[in-house]
Amino acid sequence: MKKIMKKVVSVVFCTAAAIQLLTGCGAKKALVGEETTQTAAGETGKKKSGKAEGETIHLKIATCVATPKNMDKIVEQANAVLKEKLNITIEVVPLAFDGSKYNLLLTTGNDVDLIYTATWAKFQTNALDGAYLPLKEMIQKEVPELWDSIPEEDWKKCEINGEIYNIPSTSDDLIEIGFTYREDLRKKYNLPEITDIASMEAYFAGIKEYEPTMVPCSDRGGRVNEMFQLLNGWYAMSNNLAYDLKGDQGVVVYSKTDSFKKGVETAREWVENGWIDSDIISANVDSAGQFLSGKYASTISYATGEAFNLIYSPALTSNPDWEIKMVNFGAMGQRVLKKHPMHTAFGLPKASPHPVEALKFMLELRTNQELYQLLDCGILGEDYEVTDNGNYKSLNSAEHPAFTKEGMGLTGFYYSVPELSLKPEHYEFITSVYDTMRPYVVDNTIMGFPADDDSVKAEVTAVNQLISQYLNPLINGMVDDTDGGITDLNERMDQAGIEKIHETISSQAKAYTKAIKGE
Repeated sequence: MKKIMKKVVSVVFCTAAAIQLLTGCGAKKALVGEETTQTAAGETGKKKSGKAEGETIHLKIATCVATPKNMDKIVEQANAVLKEKLNITIEVVPLAFDGSKYNLLLTTGNDVDLIYTATWAKFQTNALDGAYLPLKEMIQKEVPELWDSIPEEDWKKCEINGEIYNIPSTSDDLIEIGFTYREDLRKKYNLPEITDIASMEAYFAGIKEYEPTMVPCSDRGGRVNEMFQLLNGWYAMSNNLAYDLKGDQGVVVYSKTDSFKKGVETAREWVENGWIDSDIISANVDSAGQFLSGKYASTISYATGEAFNLIYSPALTSNPDWEIKMVNFGAMGQRVLKKHPMHTAFGLPKASPHPVEALKFMLELRTNQELYQLLDCGILGEDYEVTDNGNYKSLNSAEHPAFTKEGMGLTGFYYSVPELSLKPEHYEFITSVYDTMRPYVVDNTIMGFPADDDSVKAEVTAVNQLISQYLNPLINGMVDDTDGGITDLNERMDQAGIEKIHETISSQAKAYTKAIKGE
């Protein structure tokens, strides 16, 4: 086993969690329930929002996408709307998920007025570090209509120490990953309908027998482990911790649970059976690319909306004879999380030059359908068209490269206002999956929890080294002796101080959930 461990020391576990390497921006403020003092938001806004009468204010907005097609023309048309309405123009700065650029903008300002925020990009930690302007008083005093446009519950869930640091996204998305597969192949070989792990494994065995040149399933990085978290009601946290959403255990060390053990055993069994790849190092194609290549018969790598955008919609053109279906693991486990209003949103860097105008822009984005759809869909007749049933249809193609939906990073997944958004063509793929998930939606308060691990930094560093060196190979099915590997991992975790981290974060989580729920 040690030989195998040495081979995979350099494995990079490629998930959104990697973005959590973003660093902080100063001294952290008190946690929930502790005293804290800071400059009044209203005063901050006053100092920075002065302008000459009639002067057009230019806002710089940093987003987390790559530069989309037709961006300049779309922004030009948006500016015509904004100048007439607010005497404001905008400039979009796409950061393409570059963490170093993000940190630089937070610490230096660089005249950025608005910047994307996300729980997976350490928003809570950065907020505690003073990276963003406090907004509660400023919004209520300067732009009260913005406050009124968002449900009180969403504002409450975004509070950190009673303060607000982002403008919540009012999404109705359900976020768990699921099993996306070729229904046409299932029918062709008369395999069982997919309802649980056993029927998934029957599908894999059938593909292995009848389509020997295909790989039954694509798992690009620990998704078997995530699947078992969803099936058993665990919400994954950083540092090998998880939160119990089905019971009352609160925060636990996840590698010490039966759910972790089952996930490790299953990943190894699937590798040994040839149902998933055993080498996560050399593959340089994502799961969507693998699936669409026709060489893989399924994937467990995507949430419903991602599967629609990355697999289902492209396959309608590239492989119209395929029938693609999805079964969600949250529905299987009867525990589903709705997207948290803090999950992806926008905040104001502490050096934002025009905070009040930035907030007025966010109000206009939330309430002006023409503006929202322009920044969401692009230019009508050039980038998209509207179908007879009122749905969005992209005009993007190899012959006619065009802006694609949500490509600006200002709408949809990045900042959702469902009532203003055009649903994409064939949206029934998503609604059919969501219909199976909605009966099992549970409280998502814990997703906004701002864990503070400053007091256990040494232990966190040691634990994360073990995650890279020992835990990741286990969850990717790369260790022969799973029982021995789990025992070895947990012994090393104890030596590294995992229980000290557990105790610290657990007490904070209890205080946070009580404060948010008003208990």
